[in-house]
Amino acid sequence: MNAEPREVAAVGEDRRLDLELGATAVLAILFLVLRLLAVSRWDWPTVTAVADTFDFGDTFAIAFGTIAEQPWLTGVFTALLLPLVLLRILWPLPEHRGQLAFTTLLGALVLVTIAVAMTVTYANPWTLLGAAGFGALLVAIRVFAHNTRLRQLADTLTGRIALIAGLCVLLLAVLDDTPWTIREQIVTDRDVLTGYVLEESPGFLHVLTDDRDVLIIPTVDVTARTALD
Repeated sequence: MNAEPREVAAVGEDRRLDLELGATAVLAILFLVLRLLAVSRWDWPTVTAVADTFDFGDTFAIAFGTIAEQPWLTGVFTALLLPLVLLRILWPLPEHRGQLAFTTLLGALVLVTIAVAMTVTYANPWTLLGAAGFGALLVAIRVFAHNTRLRQLADTLTGRIALIAGLCVLLLAVLDDTPWTIREQIVTDRDVLTGYVLEESPGFLHVLTDDRDVLIIPTVDVTARTALD
């Protein structure tokens, strides 16, 4: 008698997982496209040239570089998202009880890691303090502000974590125009230029200059390369 409801529940879980995976894939692709556009400063010929050097093996470096290059924005977004995710796990809304997803747990782990790493790296506790303060505010609203617009806003934020997180990621992609490789000074037989080596193919360097021109330089012409801060 109970087999059919269980099968329906299993189908529902599979569909929800498929939707989550599909949405994550779309977000990842859109993130990469926006990063290419931002790095190229929205110049389509430059976008095309940069895309020719792109390797999906660079995806992790691109994601990590985006977080590291915008520490203040990353800190603010982390301070906002971390309390929402923890509340979703520890004090879920009635409609979310019994629906804890693996992606939510993974998101909490990633956000905690980012908050701690930024605190240690920059010796700046404001991300953790901001998360604690925002979390305390949300808890106070849910405890004391019953049936108010403020409570509705807090519940809406808690229930739309995935959407908010996706918007934050895309905003970071748009605002960060720094490439994901180290900025270098490259000395050749004819010139000295500064930029970012996007690809080292056999015999050639593909360099994105500070002026956002993509140059292909024979490695035999390169006499020195120096990493810049």
